[in-house]
Amino acid sequence: MSLQNSPGPDVVSAPIEQKPRANVYTMMLVVSLCAIIVACVVLWLELKSYGDFPWWDTKGIAPATSWLSPTGLGGDAVADLPGTQRA
Repeated sequence: MSLQNSPGPDVVSAPIEQKPRANVYTMMLVVSLCAIIVACVVLWLELKSYGDFPWWDTKGIAPATSWLSPTGLGGDAVADLPGTQRA
């Protein structure tokens, strides 16, 4: 057997080092992990308010319409609705 892979006297007599303790950077990682988890939960709750899973599936839902007139026509920005009078 070769002595090349056996530990030398300097390695055997070296003091045993302990694992470093948690510092401020470790705590920043923990706080950021908690913030990401909270953000994911809040996002999930927000998406649940829009309905079930394929949120982008809009079959049977009409697009929003507006009664605003283009601004290039002049006058008020709100168009006259049929059957109403302005004061």
